[in-house]
This record gives sequence, structure tokens and C-alpha cells, in this order.
Amino acid sequence: MRLLAIALVLSPAIALSQGMALSDFVHQVALKKQPTKQAQSQPLPTPDDHVLELVKSGVLKRSGSKLTVTDGAEILYKGYRCLADSVEGDTQTQIFRFSGNVRVIGKDETVVGDAVTVDFKKKTFLANYSQVKISPNSVGNKIQGDAYLSGKTSQGNSQRIDAVDCLFTSCEYKTPHFHLDSEQATIEPGKQITFRKVKLNILGRNVISLPILWIPLGDRSFKYLPQMGQTEDEGFYIKNTYGFPMKGEDRAAVRTDYMSKLGTGLGTNYYYRNKDINGIARLYGVFGSVNTFNANLQHEQKLKWGNLLIDQDIQRNNYLTTPSATTTNTRIQANVGRTTTLSFSRQAQETGTFTNENQTFTLGDRRQFGKTNTTLDMTWNSSSGSSGSSRQTVDVRFQGQTDLKQASATLEYQRTIPIGEVANFFPGSDRTPVLTLRSDSKRLMGEKANPSMPFTTEMSLGEYLDPITQSRITRTNFQLGFNRAIRDKGPWRLDFNGNFQQGLYSDDTAQYRLNFGTAGTYSLGKRLTANLRYAYLRPFGYSPLAIDRTGITNYSSFDLSWMTNEKSSFGIQTGYDFTRAERSETPWQQVGIRSEYRLGQAFSLRTLSSYDTFNTVWSNIRLDMQWQTPTLMTSVGARYDAQRSTWSAVNLMLDGLRIGKTRIGANLAYNGYTKQFDTQQYSMVYDLHDAEAILTVSDFGSGFRSGREIAFYIRLKIIPFDTNQGFGRRGQAFGTGTGRDF
Repeated sequence: MRLLAIALVLSPAIALSQGMALSDFVHQVALKKQPTKQAQSQPLPTPDDHVLELVKSGVLKRSGSKLTVTDGAEILYKGYRCLADSVEGDTQTQIFRFSGNVRVIGKDETVVGDAVTVDFKKKTFLANYSQVKISPNSVGNKIQGDAYLSGKTSQGNSQRIDAVDCLFTSCEYKTPHFHLDSEQATIEPGKQITFRKVKLNILGRNVISLPILWIPLGDRSFKYLPQMGQTEDEGFYIKNTYGFPMKGEDRAAVRTDYMSKLGTGLGTNYYYRNKDINGIARLYGVFGSVNTFNANLQHEQKLKWGNLLIDQDIQRNNYLTTPSATTTNTRIQANVGRTTTLSFSRQAQETGTFTNENQTFTLGDRRQFGKTNTTLDMTWNSSSGSSGSSRQTVDVRFQGQTDLKQASATLEYQRTIPIGEVANFFPGSDRTPVLTLRSDSKRLMGEKANPSMPFTTEMSLGEYLDPITQSRITRTNFQLGFNRAIRDKGPWRLDFNGNFQQGLYSDDTAQYRLNFGTAGTYSLGKRLTANLRYAYLRPFGYSPLAIDRTGITNYSSFDLSWMTNEKSSFGIQTGYDFTRAERSETPWQQVGIRSEYRLGQAFSLRTLSSYDTFNTVWSNIRLDMQWQTPTLMTSVGARYDAQRSTWSAVNLMLDGLRIGKTRIGANLAYNGYTKQFDTQQYSMVYDLHDAEAILTVSDFGSGFRSGREIAFYIRLKIIPFDTNQGFGRRGQAFGTGTGRDF
């Protein structure tokens, strides 16, 4: 019944009595007595509670499952506390009609009005002359803050609510700062709100009238209000997006932009959806000093035999990403049933006298036959360009695996085949074919066996391609590995692992490899933890295959963590290379010393110092600090280069600093080597009660599309959208990390 709760909360039910102005009615509702503290504080019934409880009743009449209450009533039912002058209901049909001073109180909502009829079984409602408060939780947190929606009549369910003669606002004042006055409204929780024949009223005056106003819920990129600003690329600009519904589930949006440096930008977005098709088509062009054309299609479709996905993108003279160039990207994928996938992709670039094209067609198949699984992937690749060179290859990859009770068998075939003459062709991973048997101690010795050293084993025979000599090598390989963990009830823990691998090759060479590792941990509660690790790896003999060639490892590492008290901790880490010691080189590795201090959940300070044992100098010192309260967040990250005696990077984030009605935020990234800011971002948000005026200034001192950018937005608080604050030119998020050690 929680769905019904959402339906009632979203009920655009505000009623207008005959001959009464909408604003007068809303004013009267605001002056009505709200639910008493006693009614609000009493626990609500659960939505699954089928028992109706009469908390208060005037004159009660009951006949079987039907009941009538007059002279005041208060009932608890299906997750709601309902108060009214009179109630008529039937517990069998679960249909109730509340009349006169109605208050329907749910967990996240309160409906106040003249008459409300609820079908608790079908989860539908019909409301007249009422007003409802919409909470963020009622719409899946797609809005920020409470909203108030009123209508002469309204009806619907948790999926869709329709209302007539509506007033919508997020202002709780008796005379709201703004409201949307429309003849008809449709709310689809979590998806969208649609107003028809709507007027925007600000401070008691109608500012604009629109035939339709469509606002998607949850799409934070949709800018439903005009935006203004200035950038190095566009100059001074003003941009606006106007969305409106079309037939069925289809929606559209028109973009109209003006940029002083570039000219006029026009575009449209078309959103379409039904039970089998879902997609969006975008067109955008700039007409002026630079003619830009962008087209994009994202299409998904369910067919009888599977699914079809199409992604098409064309960019011509895009001043942001591809100036003086044309790029085309196409991706088509068809899923046939649950086993087969067909995909095609094409990327093409053209700029001046240079052209380049890459195409790929792939067939993928996954099947299961009893205990046998097979995987087949075949890929055709083609590339060509203005240089005159072209290349076509086919990659074939097959793998079949089956269970043989005491072992599993795997057959692999992998090959890259050139088509025609291909210059500089170097296939590097051919396996034509390879048969592998794998097993372990449980399979070979039984489930009940408990060997002191659990092991795994593997044997394979197959043909490989040596990419250097371009010759095919037959390899016979055997592996035996073990892994053991020893834990007692004390503070110690010890882990062992090892591996032996023997390879025999058709060119009369052979190699075996030994690999061993161990790790010991000592823990004294949460106060002290020490770890000592050792790793050994060494090959003996010779292998003609690159996949079997390894270096020599003889290395030990140590780290210690010590919590001095509940607020602070300390740690140190280093390593010792025995191989370097044998060569009379410096065996001790870099030493890291770390510390952390926390003051509850509000403040934290971390440091990391690195000592370079090879050059016998302190190399880097890292510092990270964060202070966070319910309204303010400050974070600083800094790195000191001790070798150059300079602060190489200092990054700062600030959010939530309030001065009067203004909230200030900043992101700064200072480069100590160049003595300048790589990034400066500032935001100032002025509180307009129901709305916010947002001014952002971004200055990118280096990198892709450097320069200053200024933007100004007005947004309604309850329907948020994202700005570019906190992000770089390529969409990367900014933080206080300085690029090393953390």
C-alpha cells in the first residue's frame, strides 16, 4: 500500500469551489487548522495493516462491512491517519469517501481538502477541493524540498495523476513568491511533470504564458530555464531549452542559443518510447562565423528474435571537440536470443587532406551443452586512410570447457589471419590449439580429504606462435601450486603459497620456474598491526615464448600500523631487495611514513612522507586535511617536493560558506612548478527562497581549451540541474588529490 501513499502525496488535488478564484481558495486552505500535534505524533499504521481502527467517531452506523460516521471521525487504515467531518466506507471493497475538512496524513505527506475518495484495493483515488504537499521521498527524491500542488479535481494512482485547474509552487507562504497556474497537469512520479495552458506568476504578476511546459524529473542535465554567461570559445551567450510532450510517450525539446563569437545555435532533441522501442535523436547546428553540425541517435528496440542497439554520432566542425574536422562514429549491436551477438562499429575522421577509417564486425556465440560450455568470437578488422595503406585481418577465438569429474578440460584456439597483403603484420598471441587439464586436491583426493597443504595442478599441450621468430612452437607445460593459511586464536596469522612450473618446447629447449611467497601478520587488537611479506620468483633454463619469460624476484616488505589513541594513528612501510644486495646496489626500498588524526566525523588530517633510499633524500611530503560540518565542507591537499624545495601542488575545495543569503564555493589547483593556478572555479549562489541565482566563474590556466568561463543560472530549488562546477573540460571531476602517494 506504499504505492497508494505515493499516489495520495502526488495528488494534484486542489479544488476550486464554484465561482471562487484559485488564489482565494489556496489562501483559505493555508488558513485552515492543520492537524493537531497529537494527531501528528501518534504512530501511523503499517501499509499492510488490514484492520481498520476507529480512533474517534461521532455518530457511527455499521451494517456488515459498511460503515458511516458523522459529526467528526478519525480512522487508522492501510498506513494512513484520516480525519474528516464524515466518512462512508466499506472494508470489503476497501473504498472510502471522506468529506468536510479532510486531512489524510501519511508518513511523508498530508492532504488537506474538501472531499477525497480512496480505493485502497485498486490503489486509486479521486479528490475534489483539496491541496497536497509533495515531499521528496514521495517521488523517489527526484525533487529537493517540498512542493505544493492543487487542483479542482484530480484522480489517478501511483503511476500517473491528472488534475484540472491546477496551481503548483514550492513556496509554503500564504501568498507564494511564484506559482504555475495551468488548466491541466499530469504528474508521473520519477519521470516527468507536464503542464498545459500554463502561466508563470512571480510576485503576483503573470510573467509568461505557454501552451505546454514539460519538466523531466531525474534528468539533471536538462536546463529548463535560460542560462547566460561568457566563454573564450563562445563569447557572451544566452541559451534556452524548451521541452514539450508529443503523442504517447514521445517528448521533444527545442534549443535556441545565441553566442556573440559564433552566431546562432539551433537544435532539437526527440525522445521516443513505447513498449518495444526507446531512444533519443539529437540535432544541433551553429550558423555564423563557424558552421557546426552535430547529429546523434541512440536507439534500443526489442524484436521477436532479440534486441537491437544503434548508436550513431556525427560531428562536423564542432568548435568544442573537432574544429575543422568531421568525425563519424557508428555502433550497431544485435543480440539474437541469449546465445549470439552480432556487432558492427565504424570510426571515420576527415580533416583537410587527411582521412582515416576503421571498421569492425564481430560475431560472438555463447552456448552450453550439458557440462560443456563453448565460447566463439570472430572479428573482422579493416583500416584505411589517405596515406594509401590498408589492413584487413580476422581474429578467431574459441574456447570449450567441460567437466570430467576429477578434472576440467579446456580447448583453446586463437589466431589472427591477415587478408591479402598486410605490411608489418605481427600476430602475437596465436594458440592453434591448446588443450589443458586442471584439477585440485579436492577433486583428486575427495571432498572428505583434508590435506595439510591444499594444491592445484595443471597440464597443457599446444602450439604457440613466437612473435619474434614468426615460428610455431609446441609447448608441453606442467604446473603444481599450493596455498595454505595458518590461523590460531592468538594474534598471529601466517599464509604460504608456492608454484612450480615446467615447460618443454619443440625447439629442444626447456625451462622450469619456482615461485614462493609468505606473509606473516601480528595484530594486537585494533591498536597495533605488523605485516612481513616475502616473495621469491626465479626461472631456470630458457623459453622461446614471451608468455613464459619472467624476471627474478627476491624481495621482502614490512609495514607497521599503530593507533596511538582513538584520534590518531601512525604507520611506516619499506622493503628490502635481496637481488640488489647481491649486485652491491642499494637494497632498501623507499621508506613511507604516514600519520592520521581524526576529530570525530568533522575533522581529519593525513600526512605521508617518502624517503628516497637510492638518492638518500626526502622526496615527497603529502598532506590532506578535511573539515566538514552539516553546512560547510573544506578540503585541502598539498604535496611538497623536498628535492626541489617547493610546494609542487596545492589543491583546495570549499563548499557551503554562507554570507547572508549567499553561499560560496571554490575549487583551486595551484601548480608550484609553473607558479600559476591550473584551475580556478568559483560559485556564488544567492537564495531567492523558492529559487536560486547561481553565478559560476571557471578559469583553466592550462590544458585543453584553457581560458575563463562565466555562467549565470536561475533554478527552482525543488527541480535541480547540474552545472559544470567541479569538473574539467573533459568532464573529469576535480578533487584535492595531488597525483602521487595517495
